[in-house]
Amino acid sequence: MNLRGIANSLTSSINPNIVATLRRSTGYTLSDSGRQVPNYAADEPITVQVQALTQKELQHLDKLNISNGQASVYANIQLSSVDRPSNSGGDIIVFGTDAKTPAGLRGQTWLVVALLEGWPGAGWSKAAITSQMQDPEA
Repeated sequence: MNLRGIANSLTSSINPNIVATLRRSTGYTLSDSGRQVPNYAADEPITVQVQALTQKELQHLDKLNISNGQASVYANIQLSSVDRPSNSGGDIIVFGTDAKTPAGLRGQTWLVVALLEGWPGAGWSKAAITSQMQDPEA
C-alpha cells in the first residue's frame, strides 16, 4: 500500500504538486587549483510538493547543526542530502519558470540539506531544502 500516494491525493488539492528538475549529486572532482567542483547526473524531471518545515523538524535540524533548512519537499523518489563521508554534495532541485510554478519558486535552485523521512526502497522521501544563490556563470 502506497500511503504517500494516498496522502498526496488529499494534500495536493490544497497544495498542488510542482514539476521541477532534479540534479542528482554524484560527488565531486578537484579543479587544477584544488577547488571542489560538484558533479551531477543528467537532469531528470521530478514532481514534488513543497511544504513548510514543522517546529519539530526545525528543532531536529538544529540538533544536527543544520541551520539552513528553509522548506521541505515530498518526492516520490529517494532524494539524497549532503553526506560528507560519501563525498555527496546533496541533490539539487531546480524549479521551472512556467505559470504552474508558484511565483516565489520560479527559476529558483534549492539544495537538499537533510533527509527527514523515507527509506531506500520506500518509493518516496521528505527532505529539508535550502535556497541557493544563482551562479552568474550558469
